[in-house]
Amino acid sequence: MMLNKTVNVTTCAFLLIAAACTEHNDSAGITEEGNPIAEISSSSIAWPESSADFGRYKFDLWNGASGAARVNVGNNAGFWYGVDDEEEGGSSLIHFPVPVVNVDSLNNVASVVSRCGGLCGMVELGEGSANPNAGLGVALAEEDSSIDISGWDGLCVSYESELAMKGLLGYKEGESDVPSGEMPYVDFDKTTVGKTASRCAKWTDFKKGSANDSSGRDASKRATSLIFKFFGKAKEMGYFNIRGVSSYKHGIVNLDSLEVPFDTLNCLWNAVPPDSLKEIVGGLEGGFWSGYNDKQKGGASSLEWGDYSPDKFMSTSLWVDSVVSKNGGFAANAVLDKGDAAEAFAGVLIQILKYDAKNDGFYPQSRDVSHWGGLCVTYMAEKEMRLVLFADSTLEASATLPESATPVEKCLTWEDMSAQEVAKNASLIKFEMRSSENLSARFNIIAIGKYNDGGSCAIDEARVVSFK
Repeated sequence: MMLNKTVNVTTCAFLLIAAACTEHNDSAGITEEGNPIAEISSSSIAWPESSADFGRYKFDLWNGASGAARVNVGNNAGFWYGVDDEEEGGSSLIHFPVPVVNVDSLNNVASVVSRCGGLCGMVELGEGSANPNAGLGVALAEEDSSIDISGWDGLCVSYESELAMKGLLGYKEGESDVPSGEMPYVDFDKTTVGKTASRCAKWTDFKKGSANDSSGRDASKRATSLIFKFFGKAKEMGYFNIRGVSSYKHGIVNLDSLEVPFDTLNCLWNAVPPDSLKEIVGGLEGGFWSGYNDKQKGGASSLEWGDYSPDKFMSTSLWVDSVVSKNGGFAANAVLDKGDAAEAFAGVLIQILKYDAKNDGFYPQSRDVSHWGGLCVTYMAEKEMRLVLFADSTLEASATLPESATPVEKCLTWEDMSAQEVAKNASLIKFEMRSSENLSARFNIIAIGKYNDGGSCAIDEARVVSFK
């Protein structure tokens, strides 16, 4: 069964115009710079980030951050496919963040892996099955054959999941494949929201039933597949991201550690990650950039983008890519002119998205970001800026980002910003310059992360263009 078995891509997909898909207008009263910034694209969307090197993890089978679409099992197999509960009368589905292209190809998950730095999506558990489930499998052997993987000693998987997950070991009994209900399995608990966990199990831990059976060890000698299934109650939904798979023998250095959160996993968006980290797509689980100013308030302020005015680009993705590539961050010159307004302001913002089950897609919607704990922002600014967490026109909270001519990371808790209530229903993250006098000042937003005492985002400072 190929992956298209589980694909249910919204007709309002990530590469289409968001404005055509929703009537939400959480940015009422905000004027965007240049042409309307309404496209959600591969550069502007923000899904949980990936790292090419998790430090203590050695992915000898598959590392999602590398972009590989197939698992290295030493043969012509190793491709991913979808599993669900249809044969059990169920209706569970997996929704992916991007369309899965070339569904008849063994590399059909390449677009998802490229976006997620792993295999990520939203599980929607349907009705009809006594144990609603859906998931992903890896073909370990070519058709009608099996493979001996007993030498792996077991399995390690690095993942994030809001639902409980089972690892199942498919194998052959004689000439026949064993049904999923008879496969030996091991339980992998749900993870802390926003954290990646790595968990390992020996083949002897994979069992069909009694604590004394040896089904896992026996199955590993004639294996056909590895399957990761997500379980829960009907109508329950949950996000997941499988980031890496390794053998127990060559997997994690410290096998006694059940869960190791990494500081890099706090990073939500990073324009210039070090070479040791593959490009970080982001962990906002949805969001796109735009500019805004005070013109609806009677002001005359604007943002200058140099040679990279959004009017010159056919898509927002190309515009954002070009600005970031040129500056090492999302950078502009704020020309503050209060005109007939009491105060001038201009800035940039990220519109937060949320999965809408009814319309089967991601749309600009408020969501609870309390678990982030706050924000860490790496930036440069010739004038102090306001960091604003915005819920709606009646509810927002802010803090000051001091002037800095060089890249600096400022971390603030929701308590520091008095944003505890706003964080429960956030719709925008704004970076804003204000002044009662007419002036101009440059800024560059380089990285954004969840609150972490030691900082959230490692950057390659050499790629950040200095103010001249």
